[in-house]
Amino acid sequence: MRKMQSTDLLSMKWVSGPEISPDGRSLLFTIRSIIEEDGDKKYKTHIYLARDGKVTQFTGGPKNDTSPRWSPKGDRVVFISERGKDRTQFHLISMEGGEAVQLSSRKEGVGEPVWSPDGTKIAFSAVEPDPKSEGEDKDSKKKSDVRVITKIRYKLNGRGFLPDRPAQIYVLDVQTKEIKQITSGPYDCREPEWSPDGKHIAFVSARYEGHEFSSIRDIYVVPAEGGEMRKVTSSDTVLGGPRFSPDGKWIAFYGHDNSYKGATVTGVCVIPVEGGPISFLTKEKEIEVGGTPGGDMGASPGTRPTWSADSSWIYFSALHWGRTHLYKVHRATKELVQLTSGDCSVLGWKKAATDDTIAVHLGSPRLIGDMLVLDPGGDSVNDSPWKDYAVEECGAPGSLNVNPPYTVRRITRVNDELLSSVQISWPEEFTAVSPDGTKVQAWLMKPVGMKEGRRYPVALEIHGGPHSAYGYVFHHEFQLLAARGYGVVFSNPRGSVGHGQEYVAAIRHDWGGVDYQDIMAAVDHAAAQPWVDSERMAVMGGSYGGYMTNWVVTQTDRFKAAVTMRSTCNRLSQFGASDAAFMNGAFEFDGDPWDNPHAYLDVSPLMYVRNVKTPIMIIHSEEDLRCPMEQAEEWFVALKKTGKTVIFVRFPGENHELSRSGKPKHRIERLEYILAWLDRYLTPKDEDYEGGLVKPEKPIVTLPEVV
Repeated sequence: MRKMQSTDLLSMKWVSGPEISPDGRSLLFTIRSIIEEDGDKKYKTHIYLARDGKVTQFTGGPKNDTSPRWSPKGDRVVFISERGKDRTQFHLISMEGGEAVQLSSRKEGVGEPVWSPDGTKIAFSAVEPDPKSEGEDKDSKKKSDVRVITKIRYKLNGRGFLPDRPAQIYVLDVQTKEIKQITSGPYDCREPEWSPDGKHIAFVSARYEGHEFSSIRDIYVVPAEGGEMRKVTSSDTVLGGPRFSPDGKWIAFYGHDNSYKGATVTGVCVIPVEGGPISFLTKEKEIEVGGTPGGDMGASPGTRPTWSADSSWIYFSALHWGRTHLYKVHRATKELVQLTSGDCSVLGWKKAATDDTIAVHLGSPRLIGDMLVLDPGGDSVNDSPWKDYAVEECGAPGSLNVNPPYTVRRITRVNDELLSSVQISWPEEFTAVSPDGTKVQAWLMKPVGMKEGRRYPVALEIHGGPHSAYGYVFHHEFQLLAARGYGVVFSNPRGSVGHGQEYVAAIRHDWGGVDYQDIMAAVDHAAAQPWVDSERMAVMGGSYGGYMTNWVVTQTDRFKAAVTMRSTCNRLSQFGASDAAFMNGAFEFDGDPWDNPHAYLDVSPLMYVRNVKTPIMIIHSEEDLRCPMEQAEEWFVALKKTGKTVIFVRFPGENHELSRSGKPKHRIERLEYILAWLDRYLTPKDEDYEGGLVKPEKPIVTLPEVV
């Protein structure tokens, strides 16, 4: 077996978005792959169907197809496609065969399709048409390109400038293709959900003064034909994903009471349809509902809370101690039942409407991602519609474990050829102890093919967020480092999710404090291992992890190299330049910059740049709106002006998501720049590379000398 390379990215496939049919007998999902097109490597996504023991491609052609949704009877599927001259549009295909029919032709595109209970209509959310463009001469050169901004939320990473019109709820008649606008007003309306009788649509909106400066959202209900909307919640909850109970009496959703603002643990909530007090069903358990561990392979779109047929139980997924699994909670008693377990993570899921079959998108450190089905089996295994798919063994490292009556069926093996040909390093979990006694979840990965008695360099990886987490998912970057002769240490310091409310809120007004101590406790543990060369350690991370990388090198000189990615160095200037940082004064920092500038400057690495002794590589995307390019530029200028060793790598046409969804070529180049920098300063020895091909035969990137 060989060792993993950066170019293995080109042969990877990513499953996503499981959609189980209403009767639980068929499964739709998407597969994203990289193809050669017009002399370049590009992503392509199509829909696949699992049924009767087979997996077949359901859609094809040169355009991307996503978001399949079964009709209530399971006889038709609506999906979103780029085919056609306009933006992404709805297309409909019959399960009996035939070509897909385009249903919509909106210039503004469509999104979030939800079938009505009788299968005659589709509700969706989309941006309002621009009245200024109606009747406009397309060939006119007189249209101004000047942009006038009036809203604080005017840009978003990955999308750029946002439309100056709100999103509204629309209803599409499947037969006539007519579209009717159901909501109106200067507020976004999203996440439509039909009532069981088809007479009303629930949706999420923030319709109050000052909504731009708050995350509070409400659930509204409006007649399906349009009319007066009614607010169900009381403007004191951050919420999303409303779902009516089958009996029509309740609405479940994901949310929290905003007591810790963006650091509040998300839970499952329920409220009577007519309104009233919210019941926070999982608050006492402090598990992060809807969360998944961070990685560079992606996850499926989130699944709304899902009711049992008798309106008693609510199904959901939650992140706890680095693992995301399925649970159900009782609406009345709050009894919590964990349905799956194991050193792996449920990255997406969907439960059938009429039985207990559950489709799962699963990932683990050895599994990039595959589709599985939790098969309740019917009266016997032989009666199951999934009997022709292989039973997945439970109990093995990284496997998904379930309790009876479920059996785990493996539906896809999209990356088996790749994964069976390369050596994989399994992360070994340990508990680091911070100076104040706090226990910190952490992992250490050994270099692939390491030899006893030898000592190896180690890279410290710091996750983004800060309110996110590492855990049991596949990391191409980590595996590549291990293949190139590096150990990898990573952890969930305070501020991470999945460890309870007190833990996630612990860094309030204290960025670079207890989180720094926790991270360094994990480093100390790694440095004490007999195979680790503590004199050859690097630090690296992205987003908040990039901020912490910058912070770490101003606090200690124990690292021989650093790679800071999509980072920040000046928390004060980032406040107004980012698409989201203007909310930091509400909780993370003690007030806004003009009232308390030192709350920002005192935790800004820029203020301590003279302390830096570690050679630093800055990697940043030129279209990053979350941690804008000016942050990298400030850091680079400060490091150069103070005579530090630094190199600046800029990626054009990329945003904050470069490592996860950037252009394939750029993702590979990014990885090779990281390795080239570490190789320069940690000097892996020749024997570190024994055991198979490690480096590309021809260098993908070349580093200049640093003056």
